[in-house]
Amino acid sequence: MQTVELPTRQPVPLRSNRNFQLLWTGSAAALLGLFVAEIAFPLVILSLTGSPGLTSLFAAVQTGAAVLLGIPAGRLLDAKDRRAILIAAELARAAAAATVVTAFWLDQVGLAHLLVAGAVLGAAQPFGAARILLIRAAVPAEQLTSAVTAEEVRNNAAELSGPPLGGLLYGITPVMPFVFAVVMFVVSTVTACFVRVPSIERGTAGSAGGMFAGLSAVLREPTMRAVVMMIILVNGVAYAAQLIVIVLLRDGGTPPWQIGLALSGFAVGGLAGTALIPRLYGRLRPGVLLMTLVLFEVPVLLALAVPFGPWWVGLACLCFGLGVPALRVLIDVLIIRQIPDEQRGRALGGVITLFTLSVPLGMIVTGALLEVVSPSATLVALATTLLLGVAYAASRPTLRNANWPAAASHQGG
Repeated sequence: MQTVELPTRQPVPLRSNRNFQLLWTGSAAALLGLFVAEIAFPLVILSLTGSPGLTSLFAAVQTGAAVLLGIPAGRLLDAKDRRAILIAAELARAAAAATVVTAFWLDQVGLAHLLVAGAVLGAAQPFGAARILLIRAAVPAEQLTSAVTAEEVRNNAAELSGPPLGGLLYGITPVMPFVFAVVMFVVSTVTACFVRVPSIERGTAGSAGGMFAGLSAVLREPTMRAVVMMIILVNGVAYAAQLIVIVLLRDGGTPPWQIGLALSGFAVGGLAGTALIPRLYGRLRPGVLLMTLVLFEVPVLLALAVPFGPWWVGLACLCFGLGVPALRVLIDVLIIRQIPDEQRGRALGGVITLFTLSVPLGMIVTGALLEVVSPSATLVALATTLLLGVAYAASRPTLRNANWPAAASHQGG
């Protein structure tokens, strides 16, 4: 008897995957609303107080809340319904922005209220990782890299368009960015309500090992530990480089609008870099690709020190941003996919907390260096730090020999 081989069922394309499209749309709305609000809050505080120090306090409060709740949020994501957590987080952000709108309407805007609203926005941020985890329930393993790439397109588009949109809306009337943010957070909430993914009964597995179980699992494994170290370095250096660019161009007499345009090169490069992901994926082992991308940033940092004016600096910023999307995909491949689902929320919460802490740490170290040496010398120091990080990573054979996940080895991006 002749055996009839039934055709294998092909996964639904991402553009037709209802759950993925709902998650993507909701995340795009939430990110755009957040970027718009993050521009408006400091502008309102500055207009109320006239104090740059109090204005910077908003970012400190927001970041502090995100860091404090990062690891506890991970434990909750492993123990409870992730969709419900995402809906609650977006409702909290919408409510925080809505209170600011109400305060404008009542003419009762105050510094303490704005800082509390900023703390709520920061506290909700770690719970947004629920969306990252829900995507893994909505997308087949062989499509995960394409899904993460689509996420990177969204992230960089929001980062590029959010700040100028926030400034434009604030110029119309100061309350307008907050109204926009409320609408965007509500859109994100509504889309999350319509997501339908398989319900997983985690039982005690989602809390086994305690709050730090996921992060401990990451840091115990040599490959994942090296990846975390590399991304911490790149993250801290990237934000520090933005501060140096501002100092360099300001000292050179560059107008503020040209400084802003040069800094937008980071986001433009990130957006353009998403097109490189399918071309880079699978060409090198993931660990080797990680080291190559970080090594590429070393001459870019040195190029920033060359005094050729704002357009040259903007081009260097663009080049720096090109590799960032691929680095984020490698975080997914080398860390998130390697952790079992029952620990993934805690691992993600812990890793994101470390990445978040690297930003103020990098800014503090860079600010201290700028007090004693020139911006160019500071850039050389940052480039040397990255070079040492690559040398350390290259000495880890487990990272050099890491392979792409089997489910994605045949995927073209």
